[in-house]
Amino acid sequence: MADQNTPLNPIIADHINAHGHISIYDFMALALGHPEHGYYMAGRNFGVEGDFITAPEISQIFGELIGLWSLDQLNQQGLIDPAGFFELGPGRGVLMADITRTIAPYKNLDDTEIHMLEISPALKQKQQSALAPHQIYHHDDLNALPQIPVVFIANEFFDALPIRQFIFEEKGWMEQVITQDEQGLTLSRIHAENDVPLPQANIGDVFEIAPDLPEIVTLISDHINMHGGAALFIDYGKSNAIGDSLQAVRDHKPVDILDQPGLCDLSAWVDFDAIKTAAHSADAYCLGPVDQGDFLKALGLYERAEQLSQNADPKTRRMLAAAVDRLSSPAQMGKLFKVMAILPGKTLPEAAGFPVDGMNKP
Repeated sequence: MADQNTPLNPIIADHINAHGHISIYDFMALALGHPEHGYYMAGRNFGVEGDFITAPEISQIFGELIGLWSLDQLNQQGLIDPAGFFELGPGRGVLMADITRTIAPYKNLDDTEIHMLEISPALKQKQQSALAPHQIYHHDDLNALPQIPVVFIANEFFDALPIRQFIFEEKGWMEQVITQDEQGLTLSRIHAENDVPLPQANIGDVFEIAPDLPEIVTLISDHINMHGGAALFIDYGKSNAIGDSLQAVRDHKPVDILDQPGLCDLSAWVDFDAIKTAAHSADAYCLGPVDQGDFLKALGLYERAEQLSQNADPKTRRMLAAAVDRLSSPAQMGKLFKVMAILPGKTLPEAAGFPVDGMNKP
């Protein structure tokens, strides 16, 4: 049963009263991004003390390897000095702090622009603090990208994009929406409109689509094709849009998706085929997806962990081993999380961590 004592409930109720229901898309957009009461506005979500922990918070090695991957891509394209970084959904700035620290010996960071897509005032402050003394250029959207080569990085960004959810019944496709009764918010179904392409399906199949994803990938792909650079996306997901993956988390535990709107994280598995389709439509190269564990191991995860362990005390060595296992083990993040890269369509698409047969031509 959804908790009725959050500031967002009256706002959601007003929407339902005005329209008869609220879509999953609009519900997620409000719950996560409402200017006052959205989940990400407070900036208290990340790390052990928050509701979930991301890979950069698990170990510095993750950011170090991403930094070296980025540097290798810029070097291959001859763009070391003019290129900048653009992180989507940068959390507390931990990942970019590890990236800049790692590449500082090889790149003049005084002239390197660091851009971040962020809507939370609280998180903007945390990011600036984490990256000080570097100046962070914050963006509310991707409509004013810097006119320079950029490495785009999105770690657990696409999973937070609002989705629409459809269920195939005997009478055809139905859209899952949220209504309200005397007991509170509840899931309901309405006949699907013909405003999105729906696939062939079996009775009971659930189809999810993130309407904002294609435009985001297209903008990034167009920028990479025009200016050079690369994009690296790391997220949990799959290579299709079938299946009910919408989930809510609070205090590191799953909760009902309608519980305490604005106080719980909402996410859905990323459809990597949709990313690939958008990148190809923009004539960019697409590599992957590959499993996160395989990607990190190919970049030197084990070797870097061994290097850090050499002069560490036993407790630190145990912590390092646990972090490596969490990042790479198939039973933890190693297989669930996938990695995909986008490169300029006019270049030879080679990237560390991606096998040659993992290349997808535009």
